[in-house]
Amino acid sequence: MKARITMATGTETANIAIIGLGLLGASLGMALRGKPYRRLGWTRRAEVRSWALANDVIDESSDDIKSLLAKADLTVLCLPIPRIMEYIETYAACWRPGAVVSDIGSVKEVIVACGEKFLIPHGVDFVGGHPMAGTEKSGPYAAFEKLYAQAEVFVTRTADTVPAALRLVREFWQAVGTKVVEIGVREHDILVAHTSHISHILALALTEAVLDCDLKTQALRYSGCATGFRDTSRITSSAPSMWREIIENNQPAVLEAVREFAARYQKLSELIENRDYDQLEAEFAKGKKLRDAWIGYKNGGQ
Repeated sequence: MKARITMATGTETANIAIIGLGLLGASLGMALRGKPYRRLGWTRRAEVRSWALANDVIDESSDDIKSLLAKADLTVLCLPIPRIMEYIETYAACWRPGAVVSDIGSVKEVIVACGEKFLIPHGVDFVGGHPMAGTEKSGPYAAFEKLYAQAEVFVTRTADTVPAALRLVREFWQAVGTKVVEIGVREHDILVAHTSHISHILALALTEAVLDCDLKTQALRYSGCATGFRDTSRITSSAPSMWREIIENNQPAVLEAVREFAARYQKLSELIENRDYDQLEAEFAKGKKLRDAWIGYKNGGQ
């Protein structure tokens, strides 16, 4: 397939449209301060657009999303999963031929299929993206400039991906200070089910197991829960609708991850039931070794 990219290079300034100015979109605008990009930002709420302009989150906005999309060299859709697909289909004819569209969605197979279906016929390339960054908070006023610093970002390649479009998206995320990893769409969804999505299910189960009880017991447990419970349950405070959408759009892989966890949890339960504390200690040691190795990786191999 012939490359269609006309992205600005050198000393020229490229137009980056950030659609959606919540935590992720606003933080992305902040991270682009001082970079060779003109930040075009849009969200439905006029007061948020005004706040973003006043606080150097974006350089330009408009009531009319179509006018911004028409100017964009690269568009990043920072929206919930259903809205990403809705906007791709609704505005497919608004991007100019040669433009590139990407996203920050937590699942990739359904989004990339939608992007390629509706955009390629208009001469627009789609490259899926997923930065492994975020907090349990949401909304534009929770945004901060360093959210993406040193985060790993997955970008997807398919049989229809134009190499120049992929390179453009890679370079954009590298400019933000992230580490870019290329991955297939199905491979991505299986991976994040095991590394991200399951954590939210486990945090939910833990929170309910500890706090979903009668008021007298709950009052005592409030007193008894300290930093360990706080840290392991933290992500339960994430937006429920977002996690419903993520799991709904990645159900087979999430179910696989949950079943793998259930088997390991059952094994630990049996060790406790059988008073096999030597083996239980060995499992704790194994878990410590595995996590310490991961922390070393995240700290740059220190």
